[in-house]
Amino acid sequence: MARRTVTIRYTASRACPNCGGRGNDGAAWRPVDCRRCKGRGRLITAIEVEDSLEGILPRSRYDFYATGEVELIDFDEDDEIEVVGPEEPPDTVPGY
Repeated sequence: MARRTVTIRYTASRACPNCGGRGNDGAAWRPVDCRRCKGRGRLITAIEVEDSLEGILPRSRYDFYATGEVELIDFDEDDEIEVVGPEEPPDTVPGY
């Protein structure tokens, strides 16, 4: 039986409003990674999730967070799923 794969594509991002896109929110002499964007300077605003069995999933089938983490909804824990990471790192996704 073929292994089920889930592919995640980041489709849009924007500069982090917490750090202004700098990636840190500390002082210049002691930079600290921004807590909201985890030091990337950008937040993910849109993704596309494609399942090898069902095709592109509707937004109601997953949750995603601005840092790029994705939680699949209504998937059986016994399903063997291979997650193929994003095609582009979150910090290189075109923003708007």
